[in-house]
Amino acid sequence: MLKLGIDEFTIVLQLAPKFRSDITAYDWQDIAQNIIYKFENHSDFVLIFGEQQTEKKAPEGYTYAFTYGEHSFYLAVAYHEYRIDMGVVIKFSAQALDYLCEATGLKTYEFLQKIKDKYYTVRLSRVDLTVDYINEDIDVTMIYQHLMNKKIAVFREYKSKKTNETLYKRCDMSFNGFLRGQEVPTIYLGSAKSNSRLRIYDKKREQIERKGTKYDKAVKCDDWVRFEGVFRNEYAHQLSEAFMSIKSDDEFSDLIASTMLQKYRFMFIDNGVMDCDTEYSQLLINCINNKTFVLKSSSTKNYEIVNSISHIFYGSGVMNTLYKIKAIWGDSAVDEFLSLINEYLDEFLPNDDCRYWLRKNKQDMRIYFPDFDKFLKDNIYPML
Repeated sequence: MLKLGIDEFTIVLQLAPKFRSDITAYDWQDIAQNIIYKFENHSDFVLIFGEQQTEKKAPEGYTYAFTYGEHSFYLAVAYHEYRIDMGVVIKFSAQALDYLCEATGLKTYEFLQKIKDKYYTVRLSRVDLTVDYINEDIDVTMIYQHLMNKKIAVFREYKSKKTNETLYKRCDMSFNGFLRGQEVPTIYLGSAKSNSRLRIYDKKREQIERKGTKYDKAVKCDDWVRFEGVFRNEYAHQLSEAFMSIKSDDEFSDLIASTMLQKYRFMFIDNGVMDCDTEYSQLLINCINNKTFVLKSSSTKNYEIVNSISHIFYGSGVMNTLYKIKAIWGDSAVDEFLSLINEYLDEFLPNDDCRYWLRKNKQDMRIYFPDFDKFLKDNIYPML
């Protein structure tokens, strides 16, 4: 199965050109607030995420930032107090974007079209496109070895000026692999400072090790490899225009697939000459031709508390202490000790970190896991 989607993006809203005459830096703060007000009305941000409040961590370069509601993920709307040219930025983390799409049922392109207004322009400054290969037997370590041995390379299509034929030119780009034991679960292609960069990684492994927001999906599949293209600046601007003209999910998926193929089409090399597409590029070509894909699911969950419980069982020493009590005084002593802990909990005063965590996570945790018995059955019992 191939799943296509957007992992995260950053939007910049600029005052429309027809309203810019005689505007000074001293007017900008009121204008920025007005842009945010109009954006909130179009996007239903307050209804979806919660009331606006100050965000201490502003996106880089911006001075005033806001977030909405109390959530564990990062979401910020910001502006610089004097820099009109920087506009108003809306920065979504991957989890915040998932939350938005799940709450509204909108695809990303539909959301971008929904927030349009004659008062401002809408443009992406960054967008991360994803292709998920699920149960397709793609091996990241093998891809890295093939790159190292020059058995594969990235090729880009172009038209011959003389013959008008479609030809392919090899694109030699830097790549880095991150070794874990005998495996390379993550590869980066391209410079971190360039307008586009590709990350190839073992998504199943990442989600299981981190107890990520897609942990439940990761444990159910045999393998899951993600190709994630990060597009910035002019590439992101071009994609903005394309998203604004999309009229269907098929067009949306075709745009993602064709963009990834245009920038990162992997082909085998035989005796220094281009041979044929790799299986993962061919699968992407097939999905465009035959529509053999689905859009990425926006369902996401917060598994932070699973990590905390896992630490109690395996990393904190609690189980060793209980085992010692049982070995010395027997089962009844363990029951009495646990009863003592329960009584102490009623009088316990949590520290600031604990209170902050609850403020950010309590509401979402009740949505993600409404039934505690099911939470234990699905997430805790399997790891014991």
